[in-house]
Amino acid sequence: MNQTMTIEDILGDVVPEQAVTRVRVLVGEDEDITRRGDKKIVAWSDCRYYSPDASTVRRCIAALRESDERLRARPEELMLWDWQCTFFQADPANLAGGGIVLLGVAWYDEEFYTERRDAWFGAMHKRTYARVGVPLDNVTVTHWQLDAAS
Repeated sequence: MNQTMTIEDILGDVVPEQAVTRVRVLVGEDEDITRRGDKKIVAWSDCRYYSPDASTVRRCIAALRESDERLRARPEELMLWDWQCTFFQADPANLAGGGIVLLGVAWYDEEFYTERRDAWFGAMHKRTYARVGVPLDNVTVTHWQLDAAS
């Protein structure tokens, strides 16, 4: 009576056969309440890195982990932004194991956000993308700002 349940057994017809699966690979401030503390988010950025193969996926996640560790080592008063959780979404059509690495950036200071929102396109980030193996054309960043009236 020791039967293994599959996702199909559990979800049946609720989830379409070709449903996209995202796996959380790094925990961010949105899942660790001690990181955000009493800071209020003023803007949010959705960052997506299409990685052409499994090796690039691993390098991308490792680079984000290293960046997060550097950020965590900074004094609290310099914490004007933080990473949110990072996910990997495999591309079923990519036989080399590639897919999208997704993460959010929570911004806590409006002036800092305005100054730095396009840092992803700067020289330092471009060098990182080249080292990791993610072509600049495979990087998408979308920003949202909270309505001050909210």
